[in-house]
Amino acid sequence: MRRIFLIIIILLSVIARRAEAAPRIISLAPNTTEILFSIGLGDSIVGTDDFSNYPEEAKGIERLGTFNNPNIERIILLNPDYILVNSGLEKSMEDYLTSLGMKVIKISPKTIEDLYSDIRKLGAVFNKEEDARKIIQNMQSRIRNLSRTIKGRPPKVFVQLFDDPLVTVSSFISDIIALAGGENIALDMKNDSGIFSYEALINRNPDIILIVGFSGNAGNFNSINAVKNKRIYKDLDPDLILRPGPRAVEAVEALNKVFYE
Repeated sequence: MRRIFLIIIILLSVIARRAEAAPRIISLAPNTTEILFSIGLGDSIVGTDDFSNYPEEAKGIERLGTFNNPNIERIILLNPDYILVNSGLEKSMEDYLTSLGMKVIKISPKTIEDLYSDIRKLGAVFNKEEDARKIIQNMQSRIRNLSRTIKGRPPKVFVQLFDDPLVTVSSFISDIIALAGGENIALDMKNDSGIFSYEALINRNPDIILIVGFSGNAGNFNSINAVKNKRIYKDLDPDLILRPGPRAVEAVEALNKVFYE
């Protein structure tokens, strides 16, 4: 009887240890990689996408391609418990990975509130609720303190990714610009990014142009306020400004300085 009791105790101990074992996570988007590190799960990441470059430790993790073209064979060999993506995988690919016992979690915030919700969700999934709460609390406090300094008419802002054709972004960056005290002139775009006409650029007449992509100029439109007043900024880190992760609060602070200092 004692022997059976000991065996049961050992089995329960093994089960408990497995339950407590760190999850194996693959992150196929830079923003999900940053969120995982921020809540203390960097050591659980066994693979990332090709563009996860922050924090520095992320650069040493095995690269597995891009979210829309990941190395499926390598993913299977790494045997993760969870796969995090910013945008959806192809349905057939997601179904296949799910059938192998891997859980696919989509993190694609459109606003800062969405980002808070996603951080909370990952905190709950990985038993890191307190870490998630602290990250969110810090972000909210810094943004709240910054908002007290914003006065007057918000400057009209245009974010330029390419110049030929002219391409801009909306969605998450629009919320970041608004929190920093500005207004994205491309707020009404249907997609997260897309072509923006030069005619619309002239008509909407931005006060500030942020070049954060792959183009080197903003055209020679002297009638635009941003050009006339030499308020074209090229030295902002695109990863910081465009990435919907915990550093979004730093993006808000950086843009507030551009808008008002």
